[in-house]
Amino acid sequence: MSEPFSGQNPHFNAVIKTAQYLAGLTSDRDVWTELGKVVTRFFGADIVAFAGRHPNGRIIVHSCSPADTSLCPRLVEAAGNTIIQVLESGFLATETLNLPPACSVAFLPLTEGRSTATVMLVGHRTVAPLSRELLNVYLAVAGLFDTTLARIASEHRFISMADNVPEMLYQMLRYPDGKARFTYVSKGSSEVLGLPPDELLADAAAFIDGLHVEDRQGYEAALARCEAGAIRLNQAFRWLDRAGGVRHILLNAMPSAQEDGSVVWDGAAQDITERERLEAERKHSLEQLENSMEETVQAIATTIEMRDPYTAGHQRRVAGLAQHIAEEMHLPAEEVHGIYLAATIHDIGKIHIPAEILSFPGKLGEIEYALIKVHVQAGYDILKNIEFPWPVAQMVYQHHEHLDGSGYPRGLKGDEIMLGARILCVADVVESMASYRPYRPGLGTEKALAEIRENRGRLYDAAVVDVCLGLFGKGYEFK
Repeated sequence: MSEPFSGQNPHFNAVIKTAQYLAGLTSDRDVWTELGKVVTRFFGADIVAFAGRHPNGRIIVHSCSPADTSLCPRLVEAAGNTIIQVLESGFLATETLNLPPACSVAFLPLTEGRSTATVMLVGHRTVAPLSRELLNVYLAVAGLFDTTLARIASEHRFISMADNVPEMLYQMLRYPDGKARFTYVSKGSSEVLGLPPDELLADAAAFIDGLHVEDRQGYEAALARCEAGAIRLNQAFRWLDRAGGVRHILLNAMPSAQEDGSVVWDGAAQDITERERLEAERKHSLEQLENSMEETVQAIATTIEMRDPYTAGHQRRVAGLAQHIAEEMHLPAEEVHGIYLAATIHDIGKIHIPAEILSFPGKLGEIEYALIKVHVQAGYDILKNIEFPWPVAQMVYQHHEHLDGSGYPRGLKGDEIMLGARILCVADVVESMASYRPYRPGLGTEKALAEIRENRGRLYDAAVVDVCLGLFGKGYEFK
């Protein structure tokens, strides 16, 4: 018969040793055998077993020590009812079993979540009941086992999930001298970088060496910037794989400063090569489409001017001034480009007006002037079904509207008129007044600027007028 404990204060020392041993357990392989060894070695138990229940209700023994082939069946036969009782109640139980020899056995519940999943049987060869002190110690040990099993299960769940996502999950430790090492790399590294996790864990330089030579300095600078500001890294870098290909790798990681000056990086690396390729193709297609659209717009503008030689170059000059105004107002480049294209064909509706009226050398009558005003509606009708990336049709439709509602064709007021049309209106007025027309000589730039200055805020947008005046004040000229 073994003595449950001997020596001074053995319980404390045994629990400390147990905790230290359990801290080193990282795998669930043979975990029940390992836990049994702990109780046998540190607490002098003669019998240690772990039992659970199969879904069909049958008791199954995960591990039994000592390794006696007849012991497990004898335990199940002698203690089956008590094992089921503890599994169902979740409470400690004790019993003296005649296996033989006679053993005093503690039945300790081990939990999984909120339910008891396993019963630990700890037996000492004695007929005397185990002391309350020893039972309390075994309950504490069972608690340590619960925590260890939960930790191992959690780690395995994380590793399983990490290894089944296409990204490379990693943890990297960077030291104050700039050197680094990976403390964890998921199996996704094989897909993302073409390198197995073991290679990166053995030498973090394998990652740096794979970066495109032009991106290495940028990578180091990005790490330093994020570490200094404790901000997330979200940046793509080029990676040269061993097959000679170039991959685009997106790093998304967060730094965490440590007391010793090192920094722990938790992150994910994603291969976005295909995404980058599709984006490049999209941009190329869009550029081709815009180029074709611009060529078409320019062809239309040329056709219009061929019908009206007296206004040749008018649309081009208006477009140039409108573009400069939009740029000076710090509008986005895409919006500036849209305003430029709209200005290039803003008089497209004049195709519907007889050439004789367009080139009439005198003052037009009411009927003829009414026909001229129709060109705005006609232009809108021509353009409204063309899918421009910008509201070209609306800008053409509104470029003769005035802030006070005195314009045409709809008498829009104030903010009802879009900014692009307000810019186009000012550019059109200035160019039209300054240049020669069939019915009058050019009035000159000064009179044109006086017109918009006098009607600033009433007919014309004040901000647009100010920018236009500023441009000519700096020496802008029509070309």
